[in-house]
Amino acid sequence: MAQSAELKRELGAAEYFTLSFGVIVGVGWVVVLGDWLTQAGPAGSILAFVIGGVALLLVGFCYAEMSTRLPVSGGEVAYAYEIFGVPTCFATGWFLTLSYIATTVFEALSISWLAATLLPSVQGRVLYVIHGSQVHTGTLLLGLASMMFIVLLNYQGVRQAALLQNILTYAKILLAVVVVAIGVGWGRTAHLQPLFRRSAVGSVWPGVLAVLITTPFFLSGFSTVVQVMEEKATQTSLKTVGWMIVLSISAATLFYCLIILACSMTIPWQQLVKLNLPAATAFDVAFQSRLLMRSVLVVALFGNFTVLNGVFLSASRVVFALGRAHIISSRFGAILPTTGTPAVAIVFVGILGFLGIFLGQGALLPMVNITSSCIAFCYVLVCLGVILMRVQQKTRAPYEVPGGVLTAALGMIASLCILCIALYQPYLDAGRSFPLEWSLIVLWSVLGALFWFAAQKIRGTVSDAERRKIVLEAGATAE
Repeated sequence: MAQSAELKRELGAAEYFTLSFGVIVGVGWVVVLGDWLTQAGPAGSILAFVIGGVALLLVGFCYAEMSTRLPVSGGEVAYAYEIFGVPTCFATGWFLTLSYIATTVFEALSISWLAATLLPSVQGRVLYVIHGSQVHTGTLLLGLASMMFIVLLNYQGVRQAALLQNILTYAKILLAVVVVAIGVGWGRTAHLQPLFRRSAVGSVWPGVLAVLITTPFFLSGFSTVVQVMEEKATQTSLKTVGWMIVLSISAATLFYCLIILACSMTIPWQQLVKLNLPAATAFDVAFQSRLLMRSVLVVALFGNFTVLNGVFLSASRVVFALGRAHIISSRFGAILPTTGTPAVAIVFVGILGFLGIFLGQGALLPMVNITSSCIAFCYVLVCLGVILMRVQQKTRAPYEVPGGVLTAALGMIASLCILCIALYQPYLDAGRSFPLEWSLIVLWSVLGALFWFAAQKIRGTVSDAERRKIVLEAGATAE
């Protein structure tokens, strides 16, 4: 492996769209649709995603501008370095890595859950119980095998990972269109009543807010684009990549709203929430069609792998960016010349992903909440970064935020609100006691502190000027 080797530039507009949309729309809607409806009802859930979609679109505009202004690997790591310096750069990259790893764990665990629903015999015997959830031999091995497949795929090169992303994303979209058309076309609007789930005092907003805090997790995939800007094909313009971010957020918001509507129209939603994986089994109950149910599960399974693949790719690039800049051990910044991949970073992310799978399905919701809080923190920094860059630099970016500083400020305020809710809601859900999410964040912070102090000598081996050139210029793509 070599420090001077370059990442291969093989990603075009289609790959950036499928990477972003493929990561945004995963399996989560199948796993937690019942929770959304229980908390807010059909209309309340749709309203939450509309609000979340608008908020995330404001943030997406900022990401599009920053990614075209600084088109290098690591995304938020580079932005934080340029604007706030090395300590904030490290903290941003470290917690961004946590959010990505938490998402890979969520997806690997969900693959096991889906497989057990399709083929119950694969579960195997109970190995242990953790967080109130049983961990079975078969499903544990399936989760580990899925993670191993993604590790090996990414180790081989970005072209292979992008090809898988394209095939599965377009297949997922096609099947989803069929499922939505049948649900809306043959379902009944009467099944949507009551439209909202109300609290004890008759308010719809507690339920809407409960769903809203999960939207950063379910709409966050667009940020993966900025991690691989350095791997953009030369014939693809930066402005086009910016538009792919905006398009993917809009398309994903529409997807979630239509899925909630279609599934809720199949049978009365109060019955729907009692089913196992209701988004899928509702079609079996309503239309006596195992084929439709399996189609939904196939869509979800494709989504599993597109998210797992895209997020794993992004996590490795964040760790790579920190290593290449000598902020953590420079070994993480090494590239395998034969494949053009950051091999050490890939292995590191894979090991942590493997360990997370042993937490079992009881960790699914905590993984969502951890991701939401970490991602919201990064959103705040990126939106603030656009404002500061507009003030400090007079040069124009290939893609610019519509509405300029006002849009960026609104995105920052929305992200701050989401961050506060995402950190506070687990405390309420845990009966005002210290939740698992906080414990994992503290543990990750301690591990980060160890990495930071262990790399103190490494950071001193390069000057500020050298590090700036590495972070902001090494491998930067041209228009």
